Amino acid sequence: MRLIVDARPFAEPVRGGVGRVALEIVDAYADSFPDDEIICATTGSAIPKLESRLTVRPNVKHIHIKIPNKFWSALSIVGAVSLFEQTEKRSGKADAFFMPNLGFAGRLPKNVPSVLLMHDLSFLIEPRWFSRKQRLWHKAVKAAGAIRGATKLLAVSETTKRDAMRLLGIKDGKVEVIPIGTTLGANPSQPPLEPRGGEIPSRYCLALGLGDPRKNAATAIEAVRMLRMEEGFGDLGLVIVGARHALPAGDACVAPTWLQTISNPTDSELASLYANAAAFLYPSWYEGYGLPLHEAASFGTPCIASTSGALPGTAPVGTVFSNPAKPHHWVEAIKLALGQPKQPYLSNKKNWDQAAEMLNKSF
Repeated sequence: MRLIVDARPFAEPVRGGVGRVALEIVDAYADSFPDDEIICATTGSAIPKLESRLTVRPNVKHIHIKIPNKFWSALSIVGAVSLFEQTEKRSGKADAFFMPNLGFAGRLPKNVPSVLLMHDLSFLIEPRWFSRKQRLWHKAVKAAGAIRGATKLLAVSETTKRDAMRLLGIKDGKVEVIPIGTTLGANPSQPPLEPRGGEIPSRYCLALGLGDPRKNAATAIEAVRMLRMEEGFGDLGLVIVGARHALPAGDACVAPTWLQTISNPTDSELASLYANAAAFLYPSWYEGYGLPLHEAASFGTPCIASTSGALPGTAPVGTVFSNPAKPHHWVEAIKLALGQPKQPYLSNKKNWDQAAEMLNKSF
């Protein structure tokens, strides 16, 4: 079988969780089905460099469509292009199409199966979590139509599956839940890297998503601020991944030394942040899965998660849960988490192998 994959989510030099998940699934598929040819399709003015673990595989081929992404997006909006068809013209006939995320893929193939991986439907649940530009993007990419138009849907959790059925009328038989593993594996024998010199406190909690209203960084900031006022916690800092200008106004003006930000960390820098954190805080208002919890737990870092969305059902064993709207509850949860020993939570690689098997059966 010849499979075309929209490789743009994992072709970026700095990948988010979606890109890391996509890379693991495609890598596991190439390993599990060596007789299948995988064509990784990308667009843009410059040719991106795919990870070597993919490019060294004899059954993986990279096809780049040299059209600027802004121009490609505009053509996609009016239905003038198809990532599948344009890739076929350059690589030959294909049997299936895999989209690891929503994107400007253009027209879907008519006579071959197309499979879409759904991460969450938060853009339908609460549009106010997204900026005007992000809402326009979801409209331009025709998100609801793309989900309905795919032949098969793979959801990262039962919550995402139920949301698709409830909000978009997707039939049960069209959507299945795919297993997810960790994407930043810990190596106990290798000392963690120190991201960007002396920006990191000696003892800190870690949070993600500064500037993203859905990630609710304000609760993490307030909880650590309150905890620092208690005896024995005055040295505790907070590191948040995101741009410093996105801090709440009060914190941005005061700029406390215990609050540090890291913008666009590389995979190795993120791994270092997870490994060295005293606790990982994830007070999100809604998640379809919660991959960062599994990444943090793989380094043995205690985790505290919101009680919202899919998190109670998908978080790793040992996670402490707290109401995202109540920072004072997070104070107690952090103290509980800090009392836990660091025990790496190892996610079985079979999760990715099973994901590859499920993807193959979807075609």
